[in-house]
Amino acid sequence: MSSSSFPATLRTLRAAWRGVREALSFSSTRLRQHTGAHLHRIDRYSAVEAAALAGQRIETAPFRVGGHEWRLHFYPRGVLAASDDDAGRVSVDLILWSRRDPWWRLLPAMPSDVTAACRVSIALDGDGGNRAFCTAVGPHRFRGSLSSSGAMDVATVEELRAALRRWEGAGDGIVVRCDVTVTSLEESRIMWCIRQLVSKINLDSIR
Repeated sequence: MSSSSFPATLRTLRAAWRGVREALSFSSTRLRQHTGAHLHRIDRYSAVEAAALAGQRIETAPFRVGGHEWRLHFYPRGVLAASDDDAGRVSVDLILWSRRDPWWRLLPAMPSDVTAACRVSIALDGDGGNRAFCTAVGPHRFRGSLSSSGAMDVATVEELRAALRRWEGAGDGIVVRCDVTVTSLEESRIMWCIRQLVSKINLDSIR
């Protein structure tokens, strides 16, 4: 091959490569879900509820689902003050505590949002672990660390009091369970080019 034909060969190869990239490409999206649960026990719940003020919360320990840290805020007397003592609501709020794994904390924060759904249930002592009350929300988009799902009512204060009275003598504690499902869409791109590249290269030009 002469030196004068070398630039023409490069142009041919470059044009062939561009043609291959435009002629055949493949992309895919797949759904990934990570599910986890956290249990938080409150002993002597009747005394805790009697001492709590409207808007006062109990925080669970941080727990990890889908590579992110979460906390559940539990409000024995509701998020807002009620005009009647028995009209309050038992409420919960899921908090995205941190959206980065510990070893990422030296790096800049990732800009992507986190999508998650949650289900919160309350089980009573003496009830065999059965869920007496339950609520669910989601999927919800969390837009950064310390963002919230928004308060959700699980039961009224009086409903939970009455349920505990029915099991009086078997214990006065409750177990709050929070099930979280983190959902993400992952994209991948694969360029299939070898066959097209071979077919587009003019072999005669490089002889």
